[in-house]
Amino acid sequence: MVKKAKKTLAVLIATILGAILYRLGGWGRPFRSWMRDWIIPVLVYPLLIWLKYPPLLTNWWLIIPSIALTGAALTTYWDNVFGFDNFWFHGFMVGLGAFPLIWASIPWWLILLRSIILALFMGGLNWWVHKYKIKYSDVIEETLRGFAIVISVLLLLL
Repeated sequence: MVKKAKKTLAVLIATILGAILYRLGGWGRPFRSWMRDWIIPVLVYPLLIWLKYPPLLTNWWLIIPSIALTGAALTTYWDNVFGFDNFWFHGFMVGLGAFPLIWASIPWWLILLRSIILALFMGGLNWWVHKYKIKYSDVIEETLRGFAIVISVLLLLL
């Protein structure tokens, strides 16, 4: 029971940190976007290994390309491809950053499911706050996006 409580607390702390880091990365000076882009993946994938221990332990090195792919996906909202900030695609690509974990016994369909959920959540959230002209939309969006990236890693444990 104590072990489960520790894991629950770790997920809660990581989720709060992910939300804070995503917001700080979008805030601007004195903070930088790399705080979001590269610290969140470093937070998420070691957490996944710790939660799934021992099955992932032998393939721990696969978190390195997952961190790189997720970090790269976090650096862009794909406006250079679509001509606008595409949060639907942003969420999808952030989720696909976990693709190398297929070789660490994470089923491909769980990675795809997480990608679709992140796409729907991030795109839907952006649509919702702008449609209803929600006050402090940037704070709400960025905080919830960071929260979703971390909490959705639990899907990979199914």
